[in-house]
Amino acid sequence: MKDKPTGPSVPAYPSAWRVLSLAVSLLLCTDQAWAQAALRPPIVVGAVSSLSGPVAFPESTDAVRAYFEVVNAAGGVQGRPLKLVVEDDKGDPEEARQAARKLVGTLNVVAQVGSASIVDCAANAAEYARRGIVSIQGTGVEPACFESANIAPVNTGPYLSVATALQFAVDVLKRQRPCVLLLDLQGTVPAYQRVIAGWSQRAGRKPALVAVFTGGSDPALLWQQVVRERCDAVVYTGVEPMVIGWMQAGSDLRDVAAMPRIFLTPAYTDRVASALGDATASPIYAMSEFEPWSSRSGWLSDWRAVMRGGKVPLSSFSQGGYMAAQVFVRVLRGIRGEITRASVTEAFKQMPPMELASAGTPFQFGEGDTHNPNRATLPVRLDNGRWRIAHHRWIVVPE
Repeated sequence: MKDKPTGPSVPAYPSAWRVLSLAVSLLLCTDQAWAQAALRPPIVVGAVSSLSGPVAFPESTDAVRAYFEVVNAAGGVQGRPLKLVVEDDKGDPEEARQAARKLVGTLNVVAQVGSASIVDCAANAAEYARRGIVSIQGTGVEPACFESANIAPVNTGPYLSVATALQFAVDVLKRQRPCVLLLDLQGTVPAYQRVIAGWSQRAGRKPALVAVFTGGSDPALLWQQVVRERCDAVVYTGVEPMVIGWMQAGSDLRDVAAMPRIFLTPAYTDRVASALGDATASPIYAMSEFEPWSSRSGWLSDWRAVMRGGKVPLSSFSQGGYMAAQVFVRVLRGIRGEITRASVTEAFKQMPPMELASAGTPFQFGEGDTHNPNRATLPVRLDNGRWRIAHHRWIVVPE
């Protein structure tokens, strides 16, 4: 460490003037970076997301935009600003196809980044392959998101999350009769069933119950099945409002009061914690697909700062968008030569595995026909209205 300068050569500015001088310098640097980036055409990036409709995921693309703003403030990539154009598919496949045609065809985006949709992957996977464009999903939901050569979500996804939840129930919580309640959303049940079959083969046992429900199902009937089959742990795949309704419907059932309820990432929210934290003494868990956003690990400080700067809610969905943007920018900065759709796609196809502090397995794209690089979750438990890490090792589904 260097000694502090002494003597008359050191200006004796008051501390307030030093802070002001530093602030002015930073503003000048930022202005210069913006000016340099503005001289070159933007790198146009797209996203097809369900911003409205039956299930909405606005946080993912909001997080991408916030991250891009920080990158642009520092001069962009190769002196070019990043421009995100988001199209709302409204949860409708035809709307998703029209959105993709606009982004990929008319606007000629170089990649899709941070999409979070219940219909985009199935509607547009073939179009993305035909156009030679990659989509780095912030929140992959449909089975097609994990079964395409040109799409790679950064999140674990609901299917492998069910496998990790079952593994957590049996290996960590030592349950003997775990049960699974599957939300039938856009044909997801067959993908769930394949994952459960794979888990059963590895574990040498089957769930005591696998039941399917829809958004209109009576939660009381699901509880009746749970009691009848003597489940000693339940993995429930519903989204946030369903989680609250299902829990409230079973709040008076004494036979299952001590039974762990294990939810997926959509339940890992402040709203669920507030609604259920003081309402029940039953063990409540959620499987976090990333480093739990409610923890205090180092990388989360930057994520929180970026999200707060962009006024984006802190959630697993905004984590997914942030990570998708982070992966994309890191790959972009490794490109030598002009940044085009072809060069971006080639860079992802040739990229080595990328370690991410926020995920339990490396992100990789490569030449494969399918992509589900994030294969891990970390359980959190609801404790007095707050989510806390419940197990300090990632639970990983083997390839």
